[in-house]
Amino acid sequence: MTPPTKRIVGYLPVEYHNRLRQYMEEHNLGESAALVQILREFFDGSQKNPELDALKSELVQLQQRMAVVEAVLRAGGRGGSRRSSMPVMSEPIKPKALTTAELAQRLKVTAQEVDEAVLKGVEEFKKWSRSHDPALIRWEKRGALFHQVER
Repeated sequence: MTPPTKRIVGYLPVEYHNRLRQYMEEHNLGESAALVQILREFFDGSQKNPELDALKSELVQLQQRMAVVEAVLRAGGRGGSRRSSMPVMSEPIKPKALTTAELAQRLKVTAQEVDEAVLKGVEEFKKWSRSHDPALIRWEKRGALFHQVER
């Protein structure tokens, strides 16, 4: 026995009607079946949106980074007279020199993108690398390796 159904009548803007027709063709469905499928996906959330999933992943990464920053600020970022429980280093730890592949992995880009950015010039590469680096470090190429730029 088929579940009970309700009849609906409505008007669609032309652009939505065209998109409905396209959906029908892509999924080999009739108009009613296509509308039911679209509504099911909307209400049940069964259709995955890769862009939304990527944004959610980036949000999680940002939240993790913010938690680290907040922990550092709580530990040593308050007031002048209180001593921090964190050790104070006279020199910041510098990353070792990186190969193109290592830098690409750090910046979450391809090695080809690094090579293309290098071709745009030294200053442009420093800006580009900083915009991709998780710690906002500027990089420069010296010989075959990439080195952190002193601030």
